[in-house]
Amino acid sequence: MNGVRRALGSPTLVAGALLLAAIALVAVFAPALAPYSPTAQDLSAGLLPPSAAHPFGTDQLGRDVFSRVLFAARTDLGIAALAAVAPFIVGVTLGLVSGYFGRTTDWVISRVTDTVIAFPFYVLVIAIVFAVGAGAPGIVAAFALVGWVGYARVIRALTASMRDLGWVRAARGAGLSHTRILVKHLLPNVLPQAIVLLATEIVLIMVAIVTLGFLGLGIQPPTPDWGTMIADGQAFVTSHWWLSALPGLAVVVTGIALSLLGDGIGDALRVTSDRPRRGISRVSRASRGPRPADPALKPGALTVHGLTLELAAVVASRPADRHQLPTRALVGGDGGAEAGAGGRAGAGDGGAGEAGAGGISFELAPGEALGIVGESGSGKSLTLRAIAGLLPNGVAQTAGEIAFGGAIGMVFQDPLSALDPLTRVGTQLREACVAAGEPDAAARVRELLTEVRLDEPERIARAYPHELSGGQRQRIVIAMALAGRPAVLLADEPTTALDATVQREVLALLATLRRERGLTLVFVSHDVAVVAAMCERIAVMRGGRIVEAGATAAVLTAPDHPYTRELLAAIPRFPRAAGQAEDAGAAGRQAADAPADRDGDDTAPGSPGVTASAGAPRLAVRDLRVHYGRREAVHGVSFEVRGALGLIGESGSGKTTIARAIAGELPIAGGTVSFAGERTGIQLIPQDPTSSLNPRRTVGATLAEALRAHDRRARGAGDGAGGRRSSRGDRVAASLAEVGLMPELARRYPHELSGGQRQRIAIARALAAEPTVLIADEATSALDVSVQAAILSLLARLRRERGLALLVISHDLAVVNALCDDVVVLRGGEAVEQGPRTLVEPRDPYTRELLDAVVQLPVGSGDGSF
Repeated sequence: MNGVRRALGSPTLVAGALLLAAIALVAVFAPALAPYSPTAQDLSAGLLPPSAAHPFGTDQLGRDVFSRVLFAARTDLGIAALAAVAPFIVGVTLGLVSGYFGRTTDWVISRVTDTVIAFPFYVLVIAIVFAVGAGAPGIVAAFALVGWVGYARVIRALTASMRDLGWVRAARGAGLSHTRILVKHLLPNVLPQAIVLLATEIVLIMVAIVTLGFLGLGIQPPTPDWGTMIADGQAFVTSHWWLSALPGLAVVVTGIALSLLGDGIGDALRVTSDRPRRGISRVSRASRGPRPADPALKPGALTVHGLTLELAAVVASRPADRHQLPTRALVGGDGGAEAGAGGRAGAGDGGAGEAGAGGISFELAPGEALGIVGESGSGKSLTLRAIAGLLPNGVAQTAGEIAFGGAIGMVFQDPLSALDPLTRVGTQLREACVAAGEPDAAARVRELLTEVRLDEPERIARAYPHELSGGQRQRIVIAMALAGRPAVLLADEPTTALDATVQREVLALLATLRRERGLTLVFVSHDVAVVAAMCERIAVMRGGRIVEAGATAAVLTAPDHPYTRELLAAIPRFPRAAGQAEDAGAAGRQAADAPADRDGDDTAPGSPGVTASAGAPRLAVRDLRVHYGRREAVHGVSFEVRGALGLIGESGSGKTTIARAIAGELPIAGGTVSFAGERTGIQLIPQDPTSSLNPRRTVGATLAEALRAHDRRARGAGDGAGGRRSSRGDRVAASLAEVGLMPELARRYPHELSGGQRQRIAIARALAAEPTVLIADEATSALDVSVQAAILSLLARLRRERGLALLVISHDLAVVNALCDDVVVLRGGEAVEQGPRTLVEPRDPYTRELLDAVVQLPVGSGDGSF
């Protein structure tokens, strides 16, 4: 239904479909519409101009041009459609196979494709038609042999880019056959682009048919053909223009119709979340670009009063769950969460924030720092984008005022998506400096790279984003935000995907820049400890409202609002290493002592609730070595998993590489991985729940497919699972219930779910294979603390009820401590330390460095500990 709504709402598709339908009807009903026979000659009426009797005139043989144009449409469209089918099927098939399997298969198909492309297209077509024979059979044969290469190249590239996505890896891990993955998963996702190419290819085929007809190698007389008609009129082009111009116009109109239709179909088939298209309010029109500074305010001063953001048009299909914002009010509206019991802010608090009805309000003096925390969907990021004047399409500011002194800069959450992957970072920085009016942009780029503490600035400036580490990319994004010399810096989750050591470096950089430049900072994060370390004041948001605000230390030490207490209780406990001073802060104790479950799980992860299992290990890794090309990424790592084991280390240490090698997704260069049962007994929960689910399949279809694959394996093993087919719908509902979701979600698509729901679906799909070992690869890194706590409780319960062995990979050491009874520390692809007391009594200096980098709730939070 979403595709139908997008199709009907696309002017491009509607225009193309109506125009092509009209042309097709003319072609089909040409015998009834044509006033004359297309082959009837009347030499006495030759070369007559357009008239009532002959709307398009007559040719040199006295044939009615209008009738011939109608019949030529029937001929050329029919041959073009027939000639397009074979190359479409061949090209899409070869592109899928080449991109999916890669290696030798890809090399062979790519070399054949390159060989065909090496010859000029039209020369090759003309040669084949000349060899086979003029007419329709020769044209169809020529395009069957030549026309597939365009599809093959494009579809190969698309498939290769999807081959290693989470949902494709998950399908392979569930034991689905290659054929099913190609047909049921990859084909629907490349089909939109293939259809757009098909429409384009039909246009090219029609042009080729006209060209062949012009050269005498196309449709042979007396059958009417646009190309032959254009060729026949060439001798009279200066005196009898209609002979060539009107058939040529028919070719142009048909080409436009096919192009519009192809683009429209591609747009309709693409999977996107529903967005309102109309109804942008007059307020939002004024805020489409960056907001101007208020000259009456001191540089760095920021005032937000009564801010209310709403969807410009109601989206009826929004999912209803407790993590979803209200359908219309996004920030500060009447449909938000409870308005402000326990709000602290007021005149006595210095205007750090206002809890209550009437929109979002807060004031910051120059140089102050405000942290905004809350669960996903609470409106944190939208508030920042409203301040910067960068609201997304369909979101309108319907009330409130925003004023600030000086320029504003914004640091976005994901540096990889915030940077152009095809442009060197130095060029991107230079463009930002030019836009800011810098007289010497090159010198300013060097100054910015030095200011954000990047070594070798010349080399960094020449690099592309993918050639830099996560920390380097984040520093580049910070440098771009500083290019305009801002007085106010907005930071939206700037350290979410970074490991502890890199996170600490980025936070220290922001703190240094703030001290040196006197920046006013608004810092959004779901990590309360990070906000406590960076900001003197804090605002807690829920459902588009500020429910509590005030001095950071006061709010975290003695929170008034139930939701603030709930948020603090959800923070996983982290042990103090031997020799570290105990934190006397009540907020830290409260987070450690309170239950973390918000979804009904009866086991809250605070410390390992299940002791290490005795007996034989579930999974044994011995001297594991994994190569990436010629580089050895993992160097002889060994460990055993009996209960729950955590792999920790900074980015690039080999954690995910080891997980993928164990799951069979990467080849093992040396060593062994031993476990009982089939490979599907090891299931991997990938890091990103969004990319781990096929966007074109419903939740029910995804789970049913995994259950069906398990049933086939069970039947092959003689387990008698054949009788389960009839109850698969019930089993899908049971799978959802096991991970704490309602059966109604089976009809939803991934983009209609919250992040926590998507992660639970990924876990349910992994459980469908009845695994004995579950690998959680950064399974909570993108989730807010409340949802993260619920996922940790779920994994702890599943471990207890199913007897699962867990291999947990995370840069969040508190998560590892909450789930695991043994820890392996990795660095540079090697294990530097392992043991059950690693996080409490570290022996290796690198482990102590990791522990020291963890940001925790300190005494007197927000005291500028960086």
